[in-house]
Amino acid sequence: MRAITYLPLCAPFALTTAVAFAAPGAAAQELHGHDVCRQVGAFTPEPLGDRQGHALSITQDSCQTTEGPTAGAIMSNSSVLEWDGAKAKSLSAYGVARKPGATLAFQGVDGAVEVIMNDGKPTGWTASGHTLITLATGSWAPLNGKTVEWASKGTGPNISETDYTFK
Repeated sequence: MRAITYLPLCAPFALTTAVAFAAPGAAAQELHGHDVCRQVGAFTPEPLGDRQGHALSITQDSCQTTEGPTAGAIMSNSSVLEWDGAKAKSLSAYGVARKPGATLAFQGVDGAVEVIMNDGKPTGWTASGHTLITLATGSWAPLNGKTVEWASKGTGPNISETDYTFK
């Protein structure tokens, strides 16, 4: 359970961060994006009590798209994670992204996280997974039903960054 106890130092990740902010009509090339996220509220995994290191956590993040066709979009997301020691899997993830003239709703398809340990102490984390766009309006309407492959990492206390590719 020790790895989980110190995770607030690593900042939780935004499993749902990787929303496919891709330009409609640019299907001939892979489109990439980048988000910077900040954790909202406290991140405290709660032990489930059935075995050592088994815990549940809920994260909430606020993100901004800094690169890609929709730079400047603002996103809110939430994830529920099941921890087994220093590894976790997503049980539920969802969110909404907005920019004037366009809105997206999305849900996580899958996701996994691993805490990076050095000398027995957590020093960061990495995560990866897939997201599904469940609603897209305005200029993002062609993205409805599309998926995204993403990878996230902690970059500071309560801060994470996500790179993603529209598939």
